[in-house]
Amino acid sequence: MFKKYSFNKQINFTEYDEIIDSSPQGTIFSKSYFLKFFKINHQIWNVKQGTQTKAVICLITSKDNKKVILNDHAIYGGVIFNIDSTRIETKRRSEEFKILEFIIENLTKKFKKIDIQLSPELHDIRPFQWFNYHKKKLKKFEIETKFTSYIKISNKDFKNFLKSNLYNQMETVRRYDYRSALKEGAKLVTSNDISVFIKYYSYMFRKEKSVSSEYLKKIGNSISNLMKINKGQMFHVEDKDGNILYTLFYIWDEKKAYYFLGAGNPKMSSPWQGVFGHCEIFKYLNKKYAINLIDLEGVNSPLRGWFKLSLGGKLVSYFRVKI
Repeated sequence: MFKKYSFNKQINFTEYDEIIDSSPQGTIFSKSYFLKFFKINHQIWNVKQGTQTKAVICLITSKDNKKVILNDHAIYGGVIFNIDSTRIETKRRSEEFKILEFIIENLTKKFKKIDIQLSPELHDIRPFQWFNYHKKKLKKFEIETKFTSYIKISNKDFKNFLKSNLYNQMETVRRYDYRSALKEGAKLVTSNDISVFIKYYSYMFRKEKSVSSEYLKKIGNSISNLMKINKGQMFHVEDKDGNILYTLFYIWDEKKAYYFLGAGNPKMSSPWQGVFGHCEIFKYLNKKYAINLIDLEGVNSPLRGWFKLSLGGKLVSYFRVKI
């Protein structure tokens, strides 16, 4: 059934990164530089038909390389197709289905356990659902539906933001918070100094779990490296007196920007700091980088999900598959 395909270790990483940039399923979280900066143990495989690469597979692996696991920072990964986008949908869907079946057959033979969060742009997960479908005694994939929020932006939204479609799609309380921020003299400032974020970030997790200095150093180095290659930016939300109330770190690739990390001042805050920060960042990213799509990266807990969706985005599903 799969004779025309071969499953191989990816050797050409220039080709790999180009596929990540061009494929709908490709995201910054699978880029070779991202995996390097965050020191994520990983393996990259591909599916070839003859000499043509039809898909690449980005896998986060355990230290012994026997399991495919999740990573807190590499949000999406797994299968990234490299199929001609001009093909008619029925043929493209059929080919992707067969390739995914082939990938699953190979991965389940190579790894003891598999746990992957797929890109929101990988829509057809039937090969995972149908694996061992007629073999009652054999293991099946567990499939969890997860959610994020996409916000479309354009320069039209920012000519008169208070009358824009983007602003009017926000919850009433968010629109009120944004106007309050303007009245109180709030400011958004870009910064290359990550020390404030690290300080707030470490405090945020102090009540939940201990955060080692080694982990904080790793996070700091990783986001600094992303800023150095112009794939990330730290932002500070300040009040009229220059007090830093909130820090936000956004990253981006060829298709969209992602809200990656954020932490608030443990000693002082304002109800408008979050909505003001995000809205002003949308303006900044659209104006400077012509970014038109924001992924708020996860609405999978009640409070966080409620806040992100209140900014007016579209609820988008993605899948976690494990066996």
